[in-house]
Amino acid sequence: MVFLLAIVVFAGYLLPLPFTVLAWREWLRLRTAVLSQKRLHAASTLALIGLTLAIPLWSYAVVRELRSDYSYVYVSAQIGRWSSLALFLLSCFVEGRCRRYLLLASAGLLFFYGITIAELP
Repeated sequence: MVFLLAIVVFAGYLLPLPFTVLAWREWLRLRTAVLSQKRLHAASTLALIGLTLAIPLWSYAVVRELRSDYSYVYVSAQIGRWSSLALFLLSCFVEGRCRRYLLLASAGLLFFYGITIAELP
């Protein structure tokens, strides 16, 4: 059980940034391909923009959490939780391989805001 908690806690720190970069790379690759369904591409674009806007808030929260100066009840933590949940749900409906990266990045945000905050001493 402790091993699972450690994986989830560190996933909140390690998953969001690299998978955001991979999602951008995949989205640029998909953008050059023929668009088969415009709704899926619009959902991909919207999820990617939302994830990119969530990264600075996550960075701020990570720095404050590492300084032990962050709480689960702060407004920024509540915004982070709800926005990462919305991003996760939106990422379920995006196109192709971009879905995998967006789901992992938004899951990392959910892990951070939902579990990682206040779990480490």
